[in-house]
Amino acid sequence: MALSLQNRRYIGNKFKLLNFIDSVIKAENITFDSFADIFAGTGVVAEHFMQAGKQIIINDNLYSNFVFYNAWLSNNDYSEQKIQELINYYNTATDYIHDNYLSDTFSGTYYHYEDAKKLGAIREHLESIKSELSEREYMILLSSLLYTADKIANGVGHFEAFLAKQPEKRGVVLQMLNLQHYAKSPQIYQSDANELVKNISADVLYLDPPYNARQYVNFYHLLENLAEWKKPKVSGKTLKMPRQEKMSQYSKAKAKEALKDLVSNAKAKYILLSYNNTYKANSGASINKITEQDIIDILSSVGEVKKYDTDYEFSDAWTSGKTDFDNHKEILYVCKLHN
Repeated sequence: MALSLQNRRYIGNKFKLLNFIDSVIKAENITFDSFADIFAGTGVVAEHFMQAGKQIIINDNLYSNFVFYNAWLSNNDYSEQKIQELINYYNTATDYIHDNYLSDTFSGTYYHYEDAKKLGAIREHLESIKSELSEREYMILLSSLLYTADKIANGVGHFEAFLAKQPEKRGVVLQMLNLQHYAKSPQIYQSDANELVKNISADVLYLDPPYNARQYVNFYHLLENLAEWKKPKVSGKTLKMPRQEKMSQYSKAKAKEALKDLVSNAKAKYILLSYNNTYKANSGASINKITEQDIIDILSSVGEVKKYDTDYEFSDAWTSGKTDFDNHKEILYVCKLHN
């Protein structure tokens, strides 16, 4: 079975909220041709509107997400036969499998030794034949590898920590991607959202920044490491690479100032801002960084604001478990900009 874009474990994934976003757009009678998703994460929101024929701008500061967008959403050429032949080779051959950076660094923690060795060997081989592939072919194969690495990891859906038990051998099997052709090719970026917004414009600017102190690069550092394949030294119990430049200001004390700066530079007819009401989580690091009143005040400085919400199950996956949270809501703020 081929992989779909949403077939990954990602905190904050908006796949289950697409109908809610659509309903708000319909309720506000928003008509638009272009849509910018500049904290795109999995990319499912942008892909949803690509299917509707909209012109899309998509961005994330993580390289691994940039890889996924180029694999799934680009209209650039690729050979399906070449992709299938290489996936078959990786799944059946053994001559390319040797010890490598991944097996030396992550076996016995996030992966069984045999799985780590094969994942790393595929990554090493893929890099060695990069010049023989088109950019999209390379991104497609790398995406298949990253999705597999995510699926079989010895964890709870992220890499902030690995399970205490010894990892079991899960087996590394790459899959084809379920790729589509879209009416319009997207603009794809890996950039700081506050810098990018100064240089783009769209009818709808969709904002889904991190909500709390938890840094996304801390949760997906291993996938980022595997995607970049720079083989850095890792440190600490959870074996993280140096990543300071990938830290989001929206997870820090100056989150409010960051949002104010971004909104002041927005060139759009509408801003849609996703957030939630997690202000009383059990873990202090899971409490939202920007208050509801601050969000309303910031958006009101540039336009007219309305608020919509929907019930949404709270999962404190940041702390490797689920916590009950009464009256948890996913919120969508709609701002019609003064023009």
